[in-house]
Amino acid sequence: MKKSSQVIADLLEKPGHLIRRAHQMSVAIFETKAAPFSITAPQHVVMTALFKHPGVDQVTLAGLVALDKVTTGSIVSRLVDRGLVRREQSAFDGRARALFLSDEGTALLVEMQQIVRQAQKTLLARLSREEQKTLMNLLRQMMGVEDDLGHLARPKKGVHLRSGVK
Repeated sequence: MKKSSQVIADLLEKPGHLIRRAHQMSVAIFETKAAPFSITAPQHVVMTALFKHPGVDQVTLAGLVALDKVTTGSIVSRLVDRGLVRREQSAFDGRARALFLSDEGTALLVEMQQIVRQAQKTLLARLSREEQKTLMNLLRQMMGVEDDLGHLARPKKGVHLRSGVK
């Protein structure tokens, strides 16, 4: 019979654990650098999605940013309260509201790009340029998303992304 220490893998051999730790590191770096803007990492993701996909409804936005509808709604409400996002009646669906970055939101997102690049550089600093590229490709492949750098990646058919899934 094997010893239980041989049966249970070390935490550093568990991809879910390593991904969670990398995510914690990513959020901590981003939020430290973004503190002067009073924007959280999820708010930045929502703002980026609205910049790339102006006029989407909240359900579509939730799918784009891989957050549940309630969390996305809370984030949108806070951004609307700050004047960074605006809601308009959808031209396509009378029951839906289209979401857009306001001029102030767009200006803030553009202004933040230098710190976003700094945060990403800090996060990936221990990897060579080639390793960084490989990591990004492997993460996209693992998530089953298209490599479309012009837009937020959308899940391939049959792949459902939800926050908290490991």
